[in-house]
Amino acid sequence: MANTNWDEEAIAESLHRLGNAERVKRYFKEPLVEIMTPLLAGGDVPPLESMDVMMVLISIHINLLGYLYSGKDKTPNAVEFLRKYLGMVDPRYKEVGGLLYDLLRHGWIHRFVPKRLKLDNGMILDFQYSFDTDRGRHLKMVEIQGAKRLNISVSLLYNDLLSAIDLFAKDIRNNQDLSKVFEGAFENRRKPEEENALRRKKYNRDLDFVYRLLE
Repeated sequence: MANTNWDEEAIAESLHRLGNAERVKRYFKEPLVEIMTPLLAGGDVPPLESMDVMMVLISIHINLLGYLYSGKDKTPNAVEFLRKYLGMVDPRYKEVGGLLYDLLRHGWIHRFVPKRLKLDNGMILDFQYSFDTDRGRHLKMVEIQGAKRLNISVSLLYNDLLSAIDLFAKDIRNNQDLSKVFEGAFENRRKPEEENALRRKKYNRDLDFVYRLLE
């Protein structure tokens, strides 16, 4: 006689994984597309002037996806997501993902401009941004006014991120453990911080203001 209880449990788990996979697209991919599409199209904001905003959005989402993938909001987890899932789209991300995250993400988020790197040979590693969709020029050195720069196609980076989100959702749909990690991270995104932990931060003594409002 077939084990109907096991069958029902397996079906329920499968549907639950499917629901989590759909969450990835509904809560993260679709809003990203909605914001990025008019920026890429231009409209009131010319594409070159919106490039900073697009790079910030891409960086934020890589950070977020690293958290949803691992359950931990740490730099190594974001880099791991970048190397793994964007690396499935273009293997070069596996080699340069950590460098991109450090120089681009940290630069854009904290300074609103990418960091540069001085190599031991004296060369300053800088970046050139474009909307070129030629895969052969993406993540390749180009020469600009006699200086070599690492070319980043914002269009390809964005589309590669969308593909990576789809691959992540597919893995969630097929992997029970990953689905549980994602669900836990998804649900804990707004978990309250403890007051004592916040007060220990030297720059945060503002809770007395909140208590006065509550009186």
